[in-house]
Amino acid sequence: MPNVVTFPEPAPVPSPVARYEEIAVYGTVGPITVAIARRTDAPEGLIHVVVMGAAIGLEMVATLPDDDKGRAIADFTGPAVLRAVELSETEFAARPEAC
Repeated sequence: MPNVVTFPEPAPVPSPVARYEEIAVYGTVGPITVAIARRTDAPEGLIHVVVMGAAIGLEMVATLPDDDKGRAIADFTGPAVLRAVELSETEFAARPEAC
């Protein structure tokens, strides 16, 4: 009779989840939203221009200081990102085989 020792499976380690607070929304194109967000589970001092969607989740496009200058830059960056998403949607609708 062989001696068999079985070890229990290690408990899964939960992956860290980032938490964000939405500050302002620049707009929505289809299922995609472009907004400014701030992490609530990290030290303060940064804001992020983010693209959010069902398939992509939340993707940071730009990270800026959380002050007046950073917000001013975000107010230029956010609408530019929104426009790029709008143009992409138009292109994909015109040429669905490109998807």
